[in-house]
Amino acid sequence: MVGFGANRRAGRLPSFVLVVLLVVIAVLAFNYWSISSRHVLLQEEVAELQGQVQRTEVARGRLEKRNSDLLLLVDSHKKQIDQKEADYGRLSSRLQAREGLGKRCEDDKVKLQSNISYQMADIHHLKEQLAELRQEFLRQEDQLQDYRKNTTYLVKRLEYESFQCGQQIKELRVQHEENIKKLADQFLQEQKQESHKFESKDENELGINNHAVPKNIPKVAENAADKNEEPSSNHIPRGKEQIKRGGDAGMPGIEENDLAKVEDLPTGK
Repeated sequence: MVGFGANRRAGRLPSFVLVVLLVVIAVLAFNYWSISSRHVLLQEEVAELQGQVQRTEVARGRLEKRNSDLLLLVDSHKKQIDQKEADYGRLSSRLQAREGLGKRCEDDKVKLQSNISYQMADIHHLKEQLAELRQEFLRQEDQLQDYRKNTTYLVKRLEYESFQCGQQIKELRVQHEENIKKLADQFLQEQKQESHKFESKDENELGINNHAVPKNIPKVAENAADKNEEPSSNHIPRGKEQIKRGGDAGMPGIEENDLAKVEDLPTGK
């Protein structure tokens, strides 16, 4: 009994194993098919992911370049901001100065407005003074016209009188020159007379000495020559002094310098 049952089991075993193998093969084939299909899908996904990676790399390069550009732009903006802040500081200081100046201008304006009333009063007073000065100017102008008229009259009168004085001075000068000539001639005549007297005396003395002492003739001649020279040298300066002292020729009130001054006066034309 045991043996027959074992044979039956042994005869059924290969078919069961075959079925199991077929099932395993079917499962493996299904798994392979699913794995292969999945592998294809994964390869497609990998290719797509590689494309995305390349695109991301390109985008990354672009982003890095843009980032560098943005950093440069940020630096330039920072510099501009710093410059703007410095300009703002300067402008704020200038604004404060302008505000102070405006305040001072306002204060000056208030002072000027307060002084306007005083200035208007001064202007009114100055206008009154100007009117008075105009009247005074007109009066002075009238006086100036009168003075000019009187001056022209006095100038004409002075010219006439100066002309008359010039004529009188010329006549007095002619008389003065004639008197000088007369005095000079008189002086020369007196000098000649004195020289003749001295010569006659010398001749008489020479005659006496010739009879008494003949040896002294040269000395006497020399003394006579000296005596003849002494009157001319002694009397000429005296004559000049007389001419100078009597230069007025009877006109003590007129001198040569005064005559020259009078001739320089304007004469009537």
